[in-house]
Amino acid sequence: MDIAIHLGAHCTDEDLIVKTLSRNGDMLRTYGVAVPPQGRARPAIRKALQTRRGNVMPGAGDPLIADILGEDTSVSRMVLSYEAFLGIYAKVLAGNTIYAEAGQRAAMLRDLFPGHNVQFFLAMRNPATFVPAIFEASSSDDFSAFVSGHNLANIAWSQPIEALRSSCPEVPLTIWCNEDLPMIWPDLLRVVSGVDVRMKGENAVLQQIMTPSGFKRLEVYLKDNPAPSMEVWRKVVTAFLGKYADDMKVEPEINLPGWSEDMIAGLSDLYERDVEGLKTRADLTFIQP
Repeated sequence: MDIAIHLGAHCTDEDLIVKTLSRNGDMLRTYGVAVPPQGRARPAIRKALQTRRGNVMPGAGDPLIADILGEDTSVSRMVLSYEAFLGIYAKVLAGNTIYAEAGQRAAMLRDLFPGHNVQFFLAMRNPATFVPAIFEASSSDDFSAFVSGHNLANIAWSQPIEALRSSCPEVPLTIWCNEDLPMIWPDLLRVVSGVDVRMKGENAVLQQIMTPSGFKRLEVYLKDNPAPSMEVWRKVVTAFLGKYADDMKVEPEINLPGWSEDMIAGLSDLYERDVEGLKTRADLTFIQP
């Protein structure tokens, strides 16, 4: 069985991938793809990690898969998703970089499914917005204390990704930039599910970042003028975003102590250079518009 594991990261798609695929659950099941309820899958995985049930040998049975899927295990692919697979909020900035335990935790996840084909999927996000978002989602109310002791200039996605490749070199890894999500969303649904078909919710991300009236106009246009290819779809979407994007959602204002325009510009530049380096790697797949 193929086990597609969406590793997050925190504050990227906010579970929209798994929710959208779940909306298409009946259709995906006809292709042998299961998107189990995350309320059942996540506790089962946590329990397995705690008890190290993943240390069984291949061929010894699949109790974890049975726990996740229930009685129906006659599928060829299972999609799992959880933003905390690589670490809880409190540990995202622990250590000298982000997700310092990424390699170890990824290996533990892989080892839960011996004898199966595990695949990893991971979204990145500009640290200039990622760190404030992590803070807002955390239980901390003091931003200065939250970032104290961290050299933010060292935040690079290439570090946890390198840890993933080192700990699980045989596991395919697909990554993307969260900022590109509006332009790659239909592609992403197909890649994660492993099914190349049209799905419900292909405009879900656009709905989140467009004005209500603008989004309705886009839906009507696409209904009357179905895009024959992703290239055409992206051109249409780009044009509509240029007119109807909700600026407060596309570029939310960040008002935190010390988070100056210079800080944002510097972190954004580091992120862009980090991403360009990752695009050259041959040991991963990079989804981009």
